[in-house]
Amino acid sequence: MSRMNTWQPRHQLQRLSDVPPESLLETVNEALRAIPTTTITETNELVYTSAAVILEMLGYKSNHGRKQYPPWKQRLEAKIKATRKDVSKLTEAQRGTMRKKVPKRYSQMPIPEALETAKQRLLALSSRLKRYTRDNEARRINRLFATQPAKVYAQWQGQNSRADPPRLETEQYWKSIWEKETAHNSNAQWLVSLREEHSNLPEQNPVTITVADIQERVSGMKNWTAPGPDMIHAYWLKKLTALHERLAAQINQLLRDGTHPEWLTEGRTILIQKDPSKGAVPSNYRPITCLSTTWKLMSGIIATKINRHMDQFMSDTQKGIGRDSRGAKHQLLVDRTVAQDCKSRHTNLCTAWIDYKKAYDSMPHTWITECLELYNINRTLRAFIGNSMKLWKTTLEANGKPLAQVSIKCGIYQGDALSPLLFCIGLNPLSQIINKTGYGYRLRNGANISHLLYMDDIKLYAKSERDIDSLIHTTRIYSTDIGMSFGLEKCSRMVTKRGKVVHTEAVSLPEGTIADIEDSYKYLGIPQANGNLEQATRKAATAKYLQRVRQVLRSQLNGKNKTRAINSYALPVIRYPAGIIRWPKEEVQTTDVKTRKLLTMHGGFHPKSSTLRLYASRKEGGRGLVSVEATIQDETSKMHKYIKLKAPNDSVLSECLRQWRAEDTVLEDRSSWEDKPLHGMYHRTITEVADIKKSYQWLERAGLQDSTEALILAAQEQALSTRAIEAQIYHTRQDPRCRLCKEAPETIQHITAGCKMLAGKAYMERHNQVAGIIYRNVCAKYGLETPRSKWETPPKVVENERAKILWDFQIQTDRMVMANQPDIVVVDKEQRKAVVVDVAVPSDGNIRKKEHEKLEKYQGLREELEKAWKVKVTVVPVVIGALGAVTPKLEEWLQQIPGKISDISIQKSAVLGTAKILRRTLKLPGLW
Repeated sequence: MSRMNTWQPRHQLQRLSDVPPESLLETVNEALRAIPTTTITETNELVYTSAAVILEMLGYKSNHGRKQYPPWKQRLEAKIKATRKDVSKLTEAQRGTMRKKVPKRYSQMPIPEALETAKQRLLALSSRLKRYTRDNEARRINRLFATQPAKVYAQWQGQNSRADPPRLETEQYWKSIWEKETAHNSNAQWLVSLREEHSNLPEQNPVTITVADIQERVSGMKNWTAPGPDMIHAYWLKKLTALHERLAAQINQLLRDGTHPEWLTEGRTILIQKDPSKGAVPSNYRPITCLSTTWKLMSGIIATKINRHMDQFMSDTQKGIGRDSRGAKHQLLVDRTVAQDCKSRHTNLCTAWIDYKKAYDSMPHTWITECLELYNINRTLRAFIGNSMKLWKTTLEANGKPLAQVSIKCGIYQGDALSPLLFCIGLNPLSQIINKTGYGYRLRNGANISHLLYMDDIKLYAKSERDIDSLIHTTRIYSTDIGMSFGLEKCSRMVTKRGKVVHTEAVSLPEGTIADIEDSYKYLGIPQANGNLEQATRKAATAKYLQRVRQVLRSQLNGKNKTRAINSYALPVIRYPAGIIRWPKEEVQTTDVKTRKLLTMHGGFHPKSSTLRLYASRKEGGRGLVSVEATIQDETSKMHKYIKLKAPNDSVLSECLRQWRAEDTVLEDRSSWEDKPLHGMYHRTITEVADIKKSYQWLERAGLQDSTEALILAAQEQALSTRAIEAQIYHTRQDPRCRLCKEAPETIQHITAGCKMLAGKAYMERHNQVAGIIYRNVCAKYGLETPRSKWETPPKVVENERAKILWDFQIQTDRMVMANQPDIVVVDKEQRKAVVVDVAVPSDGNIRKKEHEKLEKYQGLREELEKAWKVKVTVVPVVIGALGAVTPKLEEWLQQIPGKISDISIQKSAVLGTAKILRRTLKLPGLW
């Protein structure tokens, strides 16, 4: 690859779904040490090739060129089409207007019967197509969510519009922004003064990239972030450690040369439609730029080096970058402190919100270079960054199709760690200039605040209308001189006198005016007027949270993924304002109740089930949902700790701490669901006989639907309305006996494993499904033909030169043995071994007893087989509780069976079988 061309991109590599074996990575790294590369281009090619080879070795197939239309869909649609023809012909035949023969399939039937059969067949095929399509979509979205949840969230937010922007207009639009080369006013008076003040600043120390720098940087990169044109995920840079040393050496060489290959800073900019109602207008697309992973690595290290130098010069008011800061929430804390101080003391306060027009895209490269010189960044880095900016270019893409290539002659990339740092350095002199004016608002403790910066979001503070107007003009002059301009429609001002907002004339600027605030202004996502509009913020956040919860619950994600999506997609809407605004406890608890109601409405939570268990982690047998109350209390507690930590060295936060009237930020000491008399009965029952961790692993690994999870947990908690519960707990019935056998009380334990009316078919079907998993895995181990469907009854005997497998076969022995028909017998002819497997799905409290019974039961058969067949025989009991309980030795037993049999697969099968029994027996309404 002498030069990577973005018009002929590499194929994107698949993401790994499982962690590859360490031995494989060690082998690849050992091989890489023997392959020399002299340039970073060759090393990049080697990384890509190595990743592709590893994927191939692991059995991953390329998605490139794969047909999008599945064969099963083609077959079903063909059958539906043919059946429609049959219905049409039979309809004509019934009317007596058909000239052709009746279709052969229906020739032996009377016409009315044939027509009804054809109609029912058509309906069945259509239903099957819908079901297959729905199930296929569910598998697709769950696979996508497992590796790229952000893509699923983007679809829910309507960011997956397939409308292509017009190619020519889009190219012209972005070229007018990025290719318009501008320069700052190098003769501005304030800049001349600034140069004099900075003339004696110490130069940044010489920069050398070490292997430790490489390792530190790659460890902080996200594994599977969308790659740039090099199509390399950061995961491979982490794992191919043999290349770290040469990467460090080659990056150092680039810095010494002061330039780099063109491909290194080429990006691919994905255009995502903002508002579908506005149509395919170029300005209605948001550009998201993906840069080469190698550049992200290099620029991230450079940013770290520059950041250390800039720590002593960067303004404390800029929280867009920096470590150990809460960023936007820090600024909101400061802003709230100022507003509360103004209200409590009835002082004068004037504020202004400043917004830039396309801030990132309008900062001139000449100004960036000037700022690097002002702060005496190492001259090697200055030269490298200056030359690099001349090579910046990106390819615009929409829906996977390239539109145009655009050079970046003005503005900054937004896809790496260096870009935000360069932008903040470009705005840093503004802080110095504003501080020199002496304007600002003085708090009770004497701290003065004149402005806040969060990247390009600026808020100005002053004590009088004249002062705030002066700060606005100062900011405008600075911005104009560096080549940036205000977005006046998003700028606003507010004047408060003696704690009350007053309306004044707009501020006149050469470009237009900045008017007073009308109703509110959204600053860093929080609506504001005279302070934060807390009620409006809470209402908006709660509404958006519940709307997202509905989106999640309407999706086809499985139970675990729905919980994860609520926690990571819906709850952040609440978490962000938490700690900044106050949340009444009643309001928080009401939101949690609404969440549980939505879960119940969508079948994800039984109305009588344990609320405590819903919020327990899945490892502990819960559902893993995080409550709104816990989220707010946790975030409020974190913010309080942050303020206490920073207050000794920050006079503004010191005043914030004085104002803080924190509610109790410690979570209430709630009793555990396991201690509840009814809900915790199952857990206490299996504690002595089961492996608790394994017994609940199906909640994490089985991928069941939320309705099935809710049903099984409700059964464990005795929350289902069995006749025994209705008679003994609810007192709505007198007779507690089973509706089927009329003998024993109808408890969950009786229905799932103790009813003689269910033993013949329902229990046997569940048992055979579990045994079938073992049978199919053993057949695969020995290369024997496996049943095509899990519902197909296996043949009694299958055999080849390697093994013989018996299914539910009555064994003939010398001496009579009562237990002579185990579920599966596996005879390994090569090793002269046999395994007798017997499966049971008893009540969960009886699993240890049943396991011992199975061992004892087949000892006589084992002795007879060893004598008659001359093989070493092992008896393996496979016992799974009806509700998922697992014996401590199950994994050990499964390892003695040939083939790869996972405990989660048979546990999942048993749980699904029980869910089916419960649904059919109790005739639960709706999803229950």
